[in-house]
Amino acid sequence: MSSTSSASPLTAKAPFLVLDASAGSGKTYSLVQHILMNALRPANMPGAYQKILAITFTNNAADEMKARLLKQLLEFSNESAPAKNEFFKPIWEALELSPKELQVRASAGAKHMLHNYSTLHVGTIDQFTHRLVRTFTRDLELDDNFEVRLDLDAMITEALDALYSTLGEQHELREALVALVRDRMNRDKNHNPDYDLKKEGKNSFNEDHWQYLEKLPEPKRLIEIQQELDAKISAICETGRTLSDEAKKILEEQDIAETLVHKKNVKSQILTKWRKLHLHPLDAGKNVWKSHVKGGNRAWEEFLAKAKRFEDENKHALILLKEATSKLQNLAATKALLAKFEELQKSQNAMPLSAFNKLIAEELEKEPAAFIYARLGEKYWHFYIDEFQDTSVVQFNNLHPLIEHSLTKDEHDNSALIVGDAKQSIYRWRGGKAEQFMKLVDNEHLINRFEGHPEGHELYSRDTLRLERNFRTHGAIVSFNNALFSSLNTDLGLQAHREVYSSERVGQKPNKNEDQGEVRVDVLEADNANDLKDSACEKTVERIEELADRGHSYSDIAILVRGNADGKRIANFLTQRGYPVLSADSLVLSNAHEGRLIHAASKLYLNPQDKEARFALAHALVRQGKIPADKGFAFERAVVDKGVGALISEYPRAAQLLAPAESLFDFAVRTFDVFGYLEGANAMVDASLDLIYEFQSREGTFATLPGWWEEQAKNKNVEAPESKPSIKVMTIHKSKGLEFEHVIVPFDINFKPDSSEQWLDFPLHDELDKMPITYKDDHKELFESDQILELDTKNRFDWMNMVYVALTRPVSGLHLLLKGGKTPGHLAKAVLDHLALSYEAQSWSCGNVVAPDTKNENAPEAIMAAAHTTMGALEVKMALTAPDKWYEGGADARKWGTALHRLLQYPKELRAQGLQRLYRSGEFSKHLHERAASVLEQMNAKEVLQSLEKEGTVVYTERSIINGTDTLRPDLIIESEQKLMVIDYKTGTPKEKDEVQLREYIDLLSAKFSDVDGELLYI
Repeated sequence: MSSTSSASPLTAKAPFLVLDASAGSGKTYSLVQHILMNALRPANMPGAYQKILAITFTNNAADEMKARLLKQLLEFSNESAPAKNEFFKPIWEALELSPKELQVRASAGAKHMLHNYSTLHVGTIDQFTHRLVRTFTRDLELDDNFEVRLDLDAMITEALDALYSTLGEQHELREALVALVRDRMNRDKNHNPDYDLKKEGKNSFNEDHWQYLEKLPEPKRLIEIQQELDAKISAICETGRTLSDEAKKILEEQDIAETLVHKKNVKSQILTKWRKLHLHPLDAGKNVWKSHVKGGNRAWEEFLAKAKRFEDENKHALILLKEATSKLQNLAATKALLAKFEELQKSQNAMPLSAFNKLIAEELEKEPAAFIYARLGEKYWHFYIDEFQDTSVVQFNNLHPLIEHSLTKDEHDNSALIVGDAKQSIYRWRGGKAEQFMKLVDNEHLINRFEGHPEGHELYSRDTLRLERNFRTHGAIVSFNNALFSSLNTDLGLQAHREVYSSERVGQKPNKNEDQGEVRVDVLEADNANDLKDSACEKTVERIEELADRGHSYSDIAILVRGNADGKRIANFLTQRGYPVLSADSLVLSNAHEGRLIHAASKLYLNPQDKEARFALAHALVRQGKIPADKGFAFERAVVDKGVGALISEYPRAAQLLAPAESLFDFAVRTFDVFGYLEGANAMVDASLDLIYEFQSREGTFATLPGWWEEQAKNKNVEAPESKPSIKVMTIHKSKGLEFEHVIVPFDINFKPDSSEQWLDFPLHDELDKMPITYKDDHKELFESDQILELDTKNRFDWMNMVYVALTRPVSGLHLLLKGGKTPGHLAKAVLDHLALSYEAQSWSCGNVVAPDTKNENAPEAIMAAAHTTMGALEVKMALTAPDKWYEGGADARKWGTALHRLLQYPKELRAQGLQRLYRSGEFSKHLHERAASVLEQMNAKEVLQSLEKEGTVVYTERSIINGTDTLRPDLIIESEQKLMVIDYKTGTPKEKDEVQLREYIDLLSAKFSDVDGELLYI
């Protein structure tokens, strides 16, 4: 059974460990240490790390952990006095080895890892699930060549477009959508239903929804059911009107209206609202039922009894019926959308990443877990799951059989280590369930019991360990947080959640000086919300100036906000004041000049009369210095007023923007070249070209490029540059897992009432087992008291977690700007009540100022010193990002082929620049770079490609050819001198099937053209 202690994870005996790690407790350090212990445990097995599977929450976290593992091994391998290494000391003690023996193993492991970096299995749970599905495609009845699409939003949009195109054939569904639009307009919402339908489409991949959606009838039947439920509503409303008329008649005939006690309540409810129950709830209120005539009146008393029975029998039913009918139109449309989505997946042979967990969960229901995992289970001996509090129930249920399969075998000292912190669970809306981790910590989770039964045999033992120290934050801030959060746990209704924030669980021991570090609280007041936020922005500037005067770099400062709107506000305010700001918006491709340039150029290519596109391109030329700044305004106006001619006359190269392009990729490269963006390294250009290539690979066209780009570029983020010191502005969600020297929280972290949808039993129709009911005050009586307590507790708990994450990011300084006054903000109330301060404008502080570190924090940290290996720093970067076997000069054939295909789509004169970009990005090592350059040189010399240079030649790149139900896509079709030449690029050694495919292209084109030939070019 489990025991909770603060012992070292390295010395724990149980094979399954649960590590409860609060913020700043060094959980990544402990995780890396434990992984390396198991990687170095076997003697004479340098590749033992390949028997380890570590799962993290984000790609960045996975990359960081992999780099740490390699860095630690390399550093230890090269130490002259290994016995002095504090990191590895607990490892050699746990393994009962000498420092020298462990160093020998570490050196062999480091060398093996460097040459096989891609076999270090550290990644996200989505990556693991994807690999699992790829491994078992036949078992799961999938096509071997299915494509994984990461852009779920785009797939849903495509499915929605397909749905709209078929509405002419589906009268009932069309009428339902019309009614949906009408309903939205009546509620003063945007008439366009796309937002709701896309949201429901995404929700269908949420495990809280998919099981219920699948059980609903088909769209046509849902619309019929809605009409049936409408009839039930009408019947209740009609009875309400009848009773209202009866009450009026009694009052008039008995002449008791003036002597009736609570007559106002009777008039407003029975006589008025009951006549329009389709607009009002069936809730007369207690005063109506207390109404009476002094001296008594039998007729009225009998009426009240009848009316009370009517309300008691129909009150809940009417709420449920109204909720159901308001949702059924949407659900019908959603079911129809999902049907189109299924068709889209089949036609594209593609699946969104989100579908994999559902796919495996469904397969595990049909087959024993061993069927899916037996082969994979032989591969891994040790399992690690980081950020477990953000793991969904289905994700863990899918993964646990693999862990159980390994732990129940008595070999290799197999183990599992789960790390998490329920206080940092802020992704419930994405399926994360903190309660799952809480049950493991409290030893209430039955997953290690036979068949999940409380009295079942224990399949493996489990221990819970707690990391008590805080290595990140100075002592004064740690003490402040300990006291604050332990005082807030009384607001939580359920004992399990209160325990998470108990003084024993939330309290940490600072590893740094207990008196150092500062907490500063400023209470602000203003007449209105807008003025208050302006005051907060001004106060933020004061703090920044004060920190800068102390010697802090701008990069030491982070500003955390609850939502994007507040982030934009403070970022714009600081930018206007001249401060360098790095925010989420500044890293989004659609907000970058380069992203807007491609969008404008594509619009102009389709429509030279587009004035907005003309202005954007003219402005880009001025911005890039192609047009003198003093002529900028006149030039921009002339281009807008006079057209493209004015653009070309001032800058002749702009004519290339309208010239025919061989492909979308060629168009994008040429556009960037015209504006001078290819002359140096530019992350936004690289991201743009990647996105264009992806669109082209999906058979995108020039006609659809502007709309697609507008939708996708806003979801494309570019990695933040580290060279320029900048103030970071980000949401609390984005800050999770990060640390900053000083954190400023300028606005309230507001508490939002729960308005989630809960699937409740629906007893009013035989074909509807459950229906989604919005949780809000008007509907609370539909919920059981235990369910209300649980939902309210979880909502408060999630808010506390949000505050906890924000307040535990700083190292040296925490600065809170709180909304005071008569209506204090939620964060202000929590903090000021804890400090026993009033809500009036004032300042409070504790702790001591920590002097800034004098070392240069802005320089990128080297992954490892060059002395640790014969490889140079740049080559190490290549090792971390390049395909498998890169160091030996090989590469994954598919990746190699894709990269070469991209290069061959550049105009001939720009291919060298494109190749250099691949080298800088780490996709190609130095050896592969030289090899690719040689291949390009050979391709340029091919006689068959010389025709590309001839005047009048038309080139079609990756154009689709329809052959009945099949679509063929040769790499290149060259039309020159009444002849077609088909070119197909291939990798590897020549194969017979390549010749067959080429012959298929030629035969198909020969049906329309008289002279067709073809050639295979191996790259």
